[in-house]
Amino acid sequence: MSSATGESSDNRNHQSHEEIIEMKSLFKMLVESQNKQAESLAKLAETQAEALAKLADTQANTQQQIIEILKNSNIDNNNTDKQQDIAGSSGVDKQEIADIPADNDEKEPELEGGYESTVIPGKHDLLYEAIKNDDVETAIDYIKNNPEAIEEGIDSYDKSTALHETLYRGQKTIVEEIIKLVSTPRFLEYKRSTSGDTALHVAAFRGNVEAAMMMVAKNSKLTQIRNDYRKTALEDALGYVSAGQKEMVKYLYSVTRHEEPSPFLGHDGARLLCSAIAADFYDLVLCLVKRFPKLITVKSENHDACGLELLVRKPYAFGIGTKLTWWQDRVYSLIQVDINATYVQLVETNTCQSSEISERDEDNIPESSEDTNKEESSNGKSDKNIFMPYSGRVFGITKLYNLKLMHKHATATLKQMIVELRDAKSGDEITDFFKNNPDIMKLAIKHGIIVFVAECLEHFGHLIWHYMSGQTMLDMAIIERNVTIVSLICDRGDKYKDKTSLVSKADNDEKNTILHYAAKLASPAQLNLISGVALQIQRELQWLKGVESIMPENDKFKKNKEGYTAEIVFTNEHKELLKEGEDWMKDTSGSCMIVAALIATVAFAAAFTVPGGNISDKDSPKNGTPVFLGQPSFTLFAVADALALFSSITSVLMFLAIYTSRYSEKDFLRSLPQKIIIGLTALFISMAAILIAFCASLFIVVGNEFPRGVIPIALFGSVPVVLFAWLQLPLFYEMVRSTYWGSLFREHKYIDPRVEKNNQKENESIVNPVQEVT
Repeated sequence: MSSATGESSDNRNHQSHEEIIEMKSLFKMLVESQNKQAESLAKLAETQAEALAKLADTQANTQQQIIEILKNSNIDNNNTDKQQDIAGSSGVDKQEIADIPADNDEKEPELEGGYESTVIPGKHDLLYEAIKNDDVETAIDYIKNNPEAIEEGIDSYDKSTALHETLYRGQKTIVEEIIKLVSTPRFLEYKRSTSGDTALHVAAFRGNVEAAMMMVAKNSKLTQIRNDYRKTALEDALGYVSAGQKEMVKYLYSVTRHEEPSPFLGHDGARLLCSAIAADFYDLVLCLVKRFPKLITVKSENHDACGLELLVRKPYAFGIGTKLTWWQDRVYSLIQVDINATYVQLVETNTCQSSEISERDEDNIPESSEDTNKEESSNGKSDKNIFMPYSGRVFGITKLYNLKLMHKHATATLKQMIVELRDAKSGDEITDFFKNNPDIMKLAIKHGIIVFVAECLEHFGHLIWHYMSGQTMLDMAIIERNVTIVSLICDRGDKYKDKTSLVSKADNDEKNTILHYAAKLASPAQLNLISGVALQIQRELQWLKGVESIMPENDKFKKNKEGYTAEIVFTNEHKELLKEGEDWMKDTSGSCMIVAALIATVAFAAAFTVPGGNISDKDSPKNGTPVFLGQPSFTLFAVADALALFSSITSVLMFLAIYTSRYSEKDFLRSLPQKIIIGLTALFISMAAILIAFCASLFIVVGNEFPRGVIPIALFGSVPVVLFAWLQLPLFYEMVRSTYWGSLFREHKYIDPRVEKNNQKENESIVNPVQEVT
């Protein structure tokens, strides 16, 4: 009994000991957690103290900035009053502000405006549902009964107001009602939380001009507010081109002010200029270039290009690549447009050019503008000038009118850019600009924008000597196979009296001369402009020979970095094209030879089976002669049949000669094209002659019974001839033109100065004896 009691007491003592140990460990953990909590509180207190200190510093700085701004504002107001007094006495009103350099663009104070609305979940669900369901009456009644709903958000996602939603959904009736009920202009500055768009931004990209006018009338600051992408409503409108967008852009440009922070300066202005170019608003671009010429060379980060480069990226704006039918081309040439009558007058309130620029532009008006003004002054009484602008709108040719108007605006804009660039930069600065932006010149030459190259040569003629990305302008023009641009550059070299050094230059990298570039294979885009592989090879050879003719004799055999002359480069580059040309020649000559052989067979047989047969009277002296011999129709048959036989045999022989040719490179320049021209000519004649012979034979047989049948016989007989001519004559014409009038750069052919001097002496010696005799 006592032993049991002892064991139970030991168990109790053991349990109590374990409980004590557990309590100690818990207590220890509690102490550690309290220590950690105390440390956290201490750190939090330090953080709060630092935050309060920073907040105090920020508030102090803000107050100081506000004081400085107020001081500057007072000074500016005083200066403005003085300037206005001076302007009033002189009668000149100058409202433009100083142009801010692009480098200081990030330091400009931005007009944020725009406040986010307060959204109370569920409060205006009825209004939101009415707008979503296009329930105009319910929405208007709700707004009239709950006017506070106008200034509160109805969409918790992006904090859109009722005005945002109705503008986005195009509910014009509700929009107008909301704007009429707006009593606080500041409400119109509310922004969406997702994009920072004000109601004017939404109206801009939706093309709601009426709503935009109503909002700007109540709060003119809206046009200056930028969204989260630093875009004003004007730039947003440019990004969404539609029928209504044109009027919206015109209106917003007329009310957007050039005041700090101006959307027309620095990188924002460059982005606006590039956006207008991208949207094909060249009339607006022309105004911007005249007002803010510094924007021309400022690069837009969004477009990765400056305005000038972006303009030359769009060759269709200058009519390059535009395909018109013959009647469209005729109408296009008759349409008269006035580039100053469509856009500039509509934005006169915003002044298309500042006073300083207008004085300079009077002396440097783009040629297109001068030409237009001359045409208007000289032909002002012409019925065509009065009639065509209106007929373009009335008789369904509005598209052609707008197309020509765009071409005129783009050309005038490009010329104005060049003029402004010339006036703003020195010669070295212009050279550096084009060297740092080589794509401008490369793209202009690649797209064949002749007006750009011509203007650059006129104002920056020294550029022909400089390398842009390792190539000169002449190198680029030869690579792109542009005859006109090469001729312009050579003309400029002649004016400098140093064309020899120009054509003898080799590039810095591969040591290629212009002859090496001419020997290289043209781009597929250039080759595809020529029909037939044989003519493509011929054109490549003409380029090689043409460029060779303008170079001194010693430079024709220069080697490049790889040790190749131009002839070796040509052979290596054109191996595949030469093989394709051989196959094309054989296929074409083989097909045509079969047709010519068939015609020869038929014509030969027709000579012995004449229509009407022969006289078979043995006693008659005319035995064996044709029955209808002596009749005009039979004479026509005989002549046509003989002509068909002889011409078809000639055609067969020529195509046979082509088929057995050796197909060397030089053969494609003149020999093979001449043979195929003769063969096709003979084939055309034989086909026409055999059809004439058939019609004459048919008339002999049925002419007496159906005398009126000559008309349908002639009409149906001419159908194959017309079809054949329609399908084959373009290729035939191109062959003839390219073979006999395809030589390049004859007027720029190199003449050795020593030979030229000898010729001059000979001419003088011939003239002097004549003078002595007289």
